[in-house]
Amino acid sequence: MTTIAALGYRMPSLPVWAFALLAGCSSGGSDCPPGGPPCGTTFDVTSPAAVASTQTFATVSIGNWHSCMTSTTGAAWCWGSNERGQLGAASAQHCMGGNIDCSAVPLAVGGAQAFASIASSEIHSCGLTAAGAAWCWGIAAQLGDGGTGAGAVLLPVAVAGGHAFTKIVASTSAPMTCGFEADGSPWCWGSGFGFGTKGPTPSATPLRWNAIANIAWTQFAIGQGHACGLDGAGKAWCVGSSLNGLLGDGSGLASATPVAVAGAHVFREVVAAIEHTCALDVDGQAWCWGQGAGLGSGGPAGAVQPTPVAVAGGLHFVHLAAGNSRSCGLAADGSAWCWGEGYGGTLGDGTTAQRLTPVAVSGNHHFVALGGGGISTCGIDSAGKAWCWGSNETGAVGVPMP
Repeated sequence: MTTIAALGYRMPSLPVWAFALLAGCSSGGSDCPPGGPPCGTTFDVTSPAAVASTQTFATVSIGNWHSCMTSTTGAAWCWGSNERGQLGAASAQHCMGGNIDCSAVPLAVGGAQAFASIASSEIHSCGLTAAGAAWCWGIAAQLGDGGTGAGAVLLPVAVAGGHAFTKIVASTSAPMTCGFEADGSPWCWGSGFGFGTKGPTPSATPLRWNAIANIAWTQFAIGQGHACGLDGAGKAWCVGSSLNGLLGDGSGLASATPVAVAGAHVFREVVAAIEHTCALDVDGQAWCWGQGAGLGSGGPAGAVQPTPVAVAGGLHFVHLAAGNSRSCGLAADGSAWCWGEGYGGTLGDGTTAQRLTPVAVSGNHHFVALGGGGISTCGIDSAGKAWCWGSNETGAVGVPMP
């Protein structure tokens, strides 16, 4: 067990079957370990499935093993793993062989707040009101209100400091959240990066991340051991671990201060995952760097790409989403395209196959929003209806379990 003394939280070790799930055991095969949930294709949702809800949704954020959306009225709804209260409501189901609390149908997050956006992380979630106030729920040590320990907090608590944030950003794979004020200054809380020593200082309340505050960030994304963002000119900068080319500058050197991503690109969006980062340029071309099938360049899945490489296929996107070992793009016509590892059906093309270049998400949906996370991917169509695909072993797809 790893002790995060500053927050009084001891990170629990995951059982072997949990790691096998993330590695793809839910896609079947003899590698499924004993003592865990049933493996095979039972929980694989390989094409978009309608989430069991009548709500009209507006925004989406996918965590590691759970999913959240806000409705057009500002209500927050979450489903999937509820191990530490990250759904914001009590749940009666038990998933993954009875090992964790969960809900396969959306639950209304408690409290009276109306949220303009939402950010889902490993085992906590946060919402941002129209006035810029951040509220969080889930594991006590990650909520930004000064709490510590691993207890579950089901109702949203106000993030300390009275900040007025314009956006909040969480990582699906690192126990931290950051809020950005109108001038682009970053304030972060939680345990910091999941690995490496170049991230923000662990803090139970928002602490200014001074090492990166020299840039007025317009976009920001957090991986596991790194983070990347855009300045006002569309230039990309990254900070943290350089493992397998994560910083995109080609140097191979970790950095506690932002380094410029290689190339003369002008980007308008950036997304990050554990092994890779992708950015969308002003012409709609996606570029990725790091390692893994989520790069989408058509190259070997294990190859390291230390500087941006163009996603293959000649597609143009208006929005990107990244998840564990995969990426997705939303085209102007509302079609969704994904590439990377397809375990559990996370690419949505009707298979669990690996795809090294973009493939169309099945169903001819017209999406207006897209989100990727640990084991599921979700989209919101033009009517506000939610659709998800991937592994439903924790209920993260939002459809009833078998």
